[in-house]
Amino acid sequence: MEQQGLTIEHPKRHTRDEMNLAEFPLTLLSTRSDPKIKTLEFKDQVKSKNGDVINREWTITGADKFGLPTASDDEVLIGLLKLSVDQGFEDRKVYFTRYELLKALQWTTEGRSYKRLMNALDRLSGVRIKAKNAFFDNSSKTHSTVNFGIIDAYEINDGRDSSGQERASFFLWSEVLYKSFQVGYIKKLDLGFYLALESAVSKRLFRYLDKHFWYKSKLIIPVFTLAHEKLGISRNYKYLSSIRQQIDPALDELVAAGFLEGYSYQGRGDDAEIAISAKSSTPRYLEPKAGQKGEQGPVQGPQSDNVEEKRRFIQHALEDRGLKAMQSARLIKDFGHVLLDKSYKIIEHFDDLVRSQSRLVSRSPVGFLYRAIENPERFVLPGEEPKKSQESLFAAKVVAAKAVVNSEPGKNNSNEADSDKAEQKSDKRAQYLVARKSEAKALKAKADDNVLKKIRAEVEVALAKFKANISDKNFQEAVEHGLEERLLNLFAFPSYEEWIKA
Repeated sequence: MEQQGLTIEHPKRHTRDEMNLAEFPLTLLSTRSDPKIKTLEFKDQVKSKNGDVINREWTITGADKFGLPTASDDEVLIGLLKLSVDQGFEDRKVYFTRYELLKALQWTTEGRSYKRLMNALDRLSGVRIKAKNAFFDNSSKTHSTVNFGIIDAYEINDGRDSSGQERASFFLWSEVLYKSFQVGYIKKLDLGFYLALESAVSKRLFRYLDKHFWYKSKLIIPVFTLAHEKLGISRNYKYLSSIRQQIDPALDELVAAGFLEGYSYQGRGDDAEIAISAKSSTPRYLEPKAGQKGEQGPVQGPQSDNVEEKRRFIQHALEDRGLKAMQSARLIKDFGHVLLDKSYKIIEHFDDLVRSQSRLVSRSPVGFLYRAIENPERFVLPGEEPKKSQESLFAAKVVAAKAVVNSEPGKNNSNEADSDKAEQKSDKRAQYLVARKSEAKALKAKADDNVLKKIRAEVEVALAKFKANISDKNFQEAVEHGLEERLLNLFAFPSYEEWIKA
């Protein structure tokens, strides 16, 4: 479990989860397969790198004889992944003993457990999944359409060998899934925590949220999408009240177990959404990692501490939001851990602004994100204390210096006048300045009062040495100008050249 931002590693308790299988259900929520239900279908929508809407479909069919996988088969799947983790994902073919698997699953070793395990392997080997635009290929970073299985084959051997040990059995992962393991589309999963959860809904919800909390600490999703498309709750539950009766106990269990901070509903009827917050305010991808001695297998993907892995992750996140590949690569090519972590937080803040249709990103979302990542150390996130910006303070000093010159009689300001006339001749330059001033006023009106006070105080300190030489009015104008420049810089208002191109 994660506590206060620190991942506490217990290698024997951890397994892996394949992220495509964490995104959509694979099994029924019941412990028995209903012969009348032969197919499960789930749908959702995501946006592509170009902003196009991708309709994803996830269709599961079971073998006629064995039926669809059940809730306990999900546990067996996680147990099989644990066996592969322990063997370092060395091969599609994984050797094991039934006793070993039962102990990993914390099942009893009596006869009915062996039978239960055999039935689960039958259902898992008989299931087929058609993922239409719904299988994420981590090597190409695209959603593809594939038809695949979970296990291609298995063999169970009874009896013991000459040394008295149980004879080894094996199972064979499907090629599609094994390739996904190899390209790192897997994440850590606390097996002990997962198995301790009481209900099938809690287990399924934990896996889904555990995936998304690698990247963010808060998830907002339509209630009906979460219930029907992500958890597999029956569509016979058509009303918000009946769905909450299914979801709330699972959410409460995850809150009590320390995985969630809390949750809240907003909206009514079909438009209702739920906001779910992780216990830690820091996405798990950004949390410090303890040593991983004793663990085997490829630790790839967003949870990696490797700076190159982290840089690739940020680059793909920028591309997903509209930046071109060359742009995003150039922006972060020299970033280390600190700036990459700050960039991730900026991306999450950007997503919140887009979701709320904020004016800050309404004109040019991509431009806003580009300028924010261009100077992440100068970008002030909500809740952060503004840091002094040498550039903005210098600009404010220049303004104050001009005010000093203008206030002294007898000074020849012909050069400045000529410059003003040159600017007035350019309609576009004038339009740009008007837009810039208008945006500065809007930002001042929307900004938090405490943030404005801090920035204003910093500018006043920087200009203090000019105060004795100019009038109070000119000094306050210089301070307000410095404040506006700082806000425009923090919220990535484009330069004149960028504004012209846009």
